[in-house]
Amino acid sequence: MGVVLNAPFPRRRRLLNTIRNTLRHLFLDAARAWIRNLGATGPALGSMTLLLLLSGLVGLTAYTIQRLAATQASNAAVLHVYLRDDAQPADVMALRTKLSADRRVAGVGYTSKAAALQQAQTRPGMSDLAGAADENPFPASIDVKVRSVADVGAVAGSVGTNAPVDPILPTSYNPGASDRIQKALLIVGIAGAAFLLLLGFVAVTVTANSIRTTIMARESEVAIMQLVGARRWMVRGPFVVEGAMTGGVAGLAAGLVTLVAGVAVVAAGRSTFAQIAPGVDARVCALAAGLVLVTGLLLGSAASLYSVHRQLES
Repeated sequence: MGVVLNAPFPRRRRLLNTIRNTLRHLFLDAARAWIRNLGATGPALGSMTLLLLLSGLVGLTAYTIQRLAATQASNAAVLHVYLRDDAQPADVMALRTKLSADRRVAGVGYTSKAAALQQAQTRPGMSDLAGAADENPFPASIDVKVRSVADVGAVAGSVGTNAPVDPILPTSYNPGASDRIQKALLIVGIAGAAFLLLLGFVAVTVTANSIRTTIMARESEVAIMQLVGARRWMVRGPFVVEGAMTGGVAGLAAGLVTLVAGVAVVAAGRSTFAQIAPGVDARVCALAAGLVLVTGLLLGSAASLYSVHRQLES
């Protein structure tokens, strides 16, 4: 006659044991298997690291270009009307009054020759030009803040024949420069996106194939778990975690390189970089590195989910 003893395990302890065993199965065993199969995972790890590194660097570059474009757009709404060296104060005042009365103009300022020289000395590449000349080569100007960038050309055309305006270079308006910049940015953006999509497809495909190879190598283990009634998430979970680890390690490595490279570039050209791309600093580089890490986790998980679903459902 057998006797069955029910151990007085508290419900809370049973719950803790269940959670501990589940976490050990999903994460600890998956980590051991990932390390054991590192040779087969190496190509996926390398390709995804390269993808994420390029994504991080391209993302930082795109953000820098966006900030530069925003700065250029803001500067494009300011029209500089250059004045003759012998312009009479009365004529200059009359032109300023005329521009202030224009409904398309939001504000009118004035920059003297001395102030123009000081501003040029703070701009990248202009300090050498300013120092090479014996006299001040920069003219005084009336600075016109136009309400809409589309009206800059019309305002520039309205001041070209005034007496105090320089007949050789009347204004700073350049109608073709903005279009050329926008076209160049569009071409670079399309080419970069296409390249990253192609590299992403390759990285995800390699990762999915490595997970598929791992599943095939552990086919007997998977079959035993299915025969004993293991739930689907218990069978598939470790493989998904292994894919996430591949993406996470790749994202961590690429994120660190992105952070170091970005901070190094910002620190090396701090003064110049702040002028051409205001707002790009160490915090932005750290945010880009974090996004690279999260992207790696998502890509690795998605690739393993696809491979697990396709392999175990077939």
